[in-house]
Amino acid sequence: MLFAGAAFAASMLIAGAASATSKVFEYDLGGSAVATGSFSYLTGATGVLGYGDLTAFSVTVSGQTYSLADVGPLTDYIHFAYDTAANVFVVDPSSCGFAGCGFQSSLSAINNSGTFGFFFNGAPGGYQEYSTAVGGTFDTIKIGAGGVPEPATWALMLGGFGLIGATLRRRRESLVAA
Repeated sequence: MLFAGAAFAASMLIAGAASATSKVFEYDLGGSAVATGSFSYLTGATGVLGYGDLTAFSVTVSGQTYSLADVGPLTDYIHFAYDTAANVFVVDPSSCGFAGCGFQSSLSAINNSGTFGFFFNGAPGGYQEYSTAVGGTFDTIKIGAGGVPEPATWALMLGGFGLIGATLRRRRESLVAA
């Protein structure tokens, strides 16, 4: 009984921890991905979210992967705007940076010399990865639910399996004793 009480208390602590909603995205050309990524934000957050609202971020384009830590120090064309209600990236019609203003961006972050970072127009449009100087075009942006559960979900699930196992074992021992 003591074990069950401790397990219940632990599960309540874990359940109380902030959980995150994860999304995956693809920039596609003719059904083939030209860039893939994912991002997470605190569950319950609504409205249009920016880089500052994210708990995790990653995008891979032209063989180069950028994380939230990589984006933080970048200074030009910084744009991430995800609309939670519409499940779309909101396009900035006039991003500004080292090459001036007026560039339409759906997702971007570049350093001030234009040698590191990424830039995606709205769909259909073009993209550029700056450290490899590789770019191209895409016709659609797909955003879906992330496939990997958060650590708190795993902990609750494992704790539940442990409680079930302990209960079954205890019942079997009490039947043998009787």
